[in-house]
Amino acid sequence: MIDSKILKKAFIYVKDKLFLEKTNLIYDHVCNDCEKDFPTSLEIERGYPNPCGYSTGMEDGMINGATMLDALLIKIEKENDLDAICFAKKIVKGMLDTALASNEEGFIPRAVCVTDGKTHYTDSSRDQYTMFAFAMHRYFNSKICSKEEKDKIKKVAVSVAKRLKKNVTKETDYDALTSDGKKTLATVMWGDNLDNHEYLRLPMLYLLAYETSGDESWLKEYKALREDAYKNSLPMIEYWALYALEQMQASIVLIYDVEKEIVWKERYLNLMNVVADYVENMVDKVAQKIENYTNYNQKQICFRELPLVKQERFLKLGYENAVYPSQPDIKEFFALQDGAQVAIIVGLVPNRKPRPKTIELLKNSFYKIDLNKHERNTPLFFIDGFYRASINEQRCFL
Repeated sequence: MIDSKILKKAFIYVKDKLFLEKTNLIYDHVCNDCEKDFPTSLEIERGYPNPCGYSTGMEDGMINGATMLDALLIKIEKENDLDAICFAKKIVKGMLDTALASNEEGFIPRAVCVTDGKTHYTDSSRDQYTMFAFAMHRYFNSKICSKEEKDKIKKVAVSVAKRLKKNVTKETDYDALTSDGKKTLATVMWGDNLDNHEYLRLPMLYLLAYETSGDESWLKEYKALREDAYKNSLPMIEYWALYALEQMQASIVLIYDVEKEIVWKERYLNLMNVVADYVENMVDKVAQKIENYTNYNQKQICFRELPLVKQERFLKLGYENAVYPSQPDIKEFFALQDGAQVAIIVGLVPNRKPRPKTIELLKNSFYKIDLNKHERNTPLFFIDGFYRASINEQRCFL
């Protein structure tokens, strides 16, 4: 069993070290008292070091917020915790304010500048849109969502859908485009070049607009894609990191919740179980990969001090000056995160209990983290993993 004191310490770590009150966002690594290590507004405007803000601490603001919010909402449902309610509301405010920070309506930035709370990189990703939508769906349907918050979520959800309908066309190669109208690195939303885990992202975003607005036109957009999206979501392939399947599962969950046709709900439930079966059959491989590394608590180096590497993916899109600063513990980060992802992915399936080996992986992986030294956002995935697993298997939690 997990010591409740350690889990509480992980909550404090996220809130005190990764969460910034100024922006109400959770950043990728320690930000409090370390703001000088994050990009300035000028660097962001210049697209330095790259248009996505990779490895700057601003890469995954929407993913971080959504994952932590999911855990908080479960905690609130189980315990009615007032501190969790307050924190959840702050996270939602930060995510919505970030969504409204762009001059391009309907564009979802990854995160905003730690100093001015507005400036953002011009490129986002499918992943950010997906987890933003999942978070808003979860919160919109929670008992703590106010009318004012519902109205704000509706405004953003509809603006995102409108922008996607305008931009995601054959003429753009189905690219959602950057905030300044250019091709993106990872926001192609449809077409023949997606992997199976990506085909339900666009349908989920249209369905969120329908759920929050009641506008049947967005339901129609979803239904136009439904058959092809589902068909292309299988078979499962090999994934270099399991976060891709957390996002696939999040997209299925939203659609499953909103879909009213029983036949389709059954199809989506089956698909969720296929994804969960895949990751639970990966447990031994994930555990072995985690054991292959030891460097899980390394100090995070400011992106300005890291080796800067030119990459073909930037050059292909015309970003000649873009560079990628890579933290030396990047392989460790993704390996350890997988230890939490299995429990999250399984826990997202309604009424499915995680296997004992999944819980064992979750616990053993979590204990690799020294919260006195660790500086990455990894603990928030384990917090969500424990709460997700606890929904259908009480014995694995606390």
